[in-house]
Amino acid sequence: MADDAVTSLESGPPTGDRLRGDIGIVQYFTLGFGTIIGSAWVVLLGDWLVAAAPGGAVLGFVAGGIVMMVIGYCYAELIKRLPEAGSEFIYAYRVFGPATGFVVGWFLILYLVGVTVYEALALPWVLEVLFPGLKGVTLYGAFGSVITSDALEISIAVWVVVTLLNVLGVKTAVRFHSVLTFSFLTIALCVIAIMLGSGSLSNAQPLWRTPSGTPWWIGAAGLFAFCAYGLNGFQAIPQTIEERASRVALSTIARILVISIGLAALFYCLVIIGVSVAAPWRVSIRAPLAAAAAASAVPWGHVVAAALLCATATSLLKAWNGIFMMAVRLLLAMARVGLFPRALATLDARFGSPRLAVLTIAALNFLGIFLGRGAVEPITDMCAMVLTLTYVMCCVTVLLLRRRAQMLGETARSDAIVWCGLVGAVVMAIAAFVSPFLRGDGGLPLEWQLLIVWSIAGLVFWFASARTRTVAPEPTL
Repeated sequence: MADDAVTSLESGPPTGDRLRGDIGIVQYFTLGFGTIIGSAWVVLLGDWLVAAAPGGAVLGFVAGGIVMMVIGYCYAELIKRLPEAGSEFIYAYRVFGPATGFVVGWFLILYLVGVTVYEALALPWVLEVLFPGLKGVTLYGAFGSVITSDALEISIAVWVVVTLLNVLGVKTAVRFHSVLTFSFLTIALCVIAIMLGSGSLSNAQPLWRTPSGTPWWIGAAGLFAFCAYGLNGFQAIPQTIEERASRVALSTIARILVISIGLAALFYCLVIIGVSVAAPWRVSIRAPLAAAAAASAVPWGHVVAAALLCATATSLLKAWNGIFMMAVRLLLAMARVGLFPRALATLDARFGSPRLAVLTIAALNFLGIFLGRGAVEPITDMCAMVLTLTYVMCCVTVLLLRRRAQMLGETARSDAIVWCGLVGAVVMAIAAFVSPFLRGDGGLPLEWQLLIVWSIAGLVFWFASARTRTVAPEPTL
């Protein structure tokens, strides 16, 4: 971890008041770890085993976890150099200027809203497995799946709760997040312990042979790239850095960020091992939710499986809330510098929350709910593509800021770790952008189509807002 003597380039928000809050050490851990772990560990686990078998899946997450911790190291240093709400957008804006900052922020909005939509679509799926009676009327179809009345009702009801929590301010939202995170951890770790304790290593065989016969390392490489998405969410920490308690040092928060990534990767590995030994994994993957099927095979399986699904639902809620908070602060940061209407940066006099920014993200989240669960895979792939590029940008930013700080008298340090993070991020980016073509039928993948449409919309917005856009300061470098 970088020492506490790094040169801070913070200049405060360009306009408007600083966000108010009193987030402590424990709450920062729950923000980091709790936002990383969403629903993928249950919803997608069967796909992981199909692609890489148990051995390859674990190796994929170990390798991806190491790289993500190194990338987290870069974010940790940026927290201390630029402690402002906005995270990657602020890093790009301050160092490379408004045009680069806008591009980064524009695509991060797509990613963050996409994840809130993902969580909204996955929640009814989990609840329908937990409560089979939740089968409403089919309303329409989209992306190859049907949208039912119960799915929409569940998603909209929880959407109202998440929106209200964020309107009420960061204290309410973070306390809710912490309660959900510790509740989730208690249930999930108990379930994993039961599966490990009652399972058999023979169930995990074959460790390295996939059902299709495809080499396990191809699937492991895909999971390595997936870690860009599966281990994201730690950015909730830098996004809320303005709202830290005065007693909490930036260096402490930076350490929590890296630790939360490592613990999340460890959690994924434990889940893969637990599911693989609880029941023959080649049988479990035939079920819609492999993790629930494996949990059902242990003693008192119906209770354990129900507990696992309850943990998943709880995990979805906290991840949804954490990503929602991140999206709001990104929008606020972009509004502060004039890239969006400044009204979005106005804080509510009573709760201290950016109410208009909250309602804007809520509106985008609401529209995405109507896409249906068929949109889950393209959303995750698209988010991974966007994320990997921001990881590359952050690693490059650290290198540039170190050069700047050295010119101001800071002692030079080894850049080896940062370069490792940069190389790992580049590899992840290549895998994320290429993998949709490998899985497709030869046409332009949907993920690429969505990114192209969003890029065109960004260009239109950039040029249309040229007259009203504030003249930005010169970049830091």
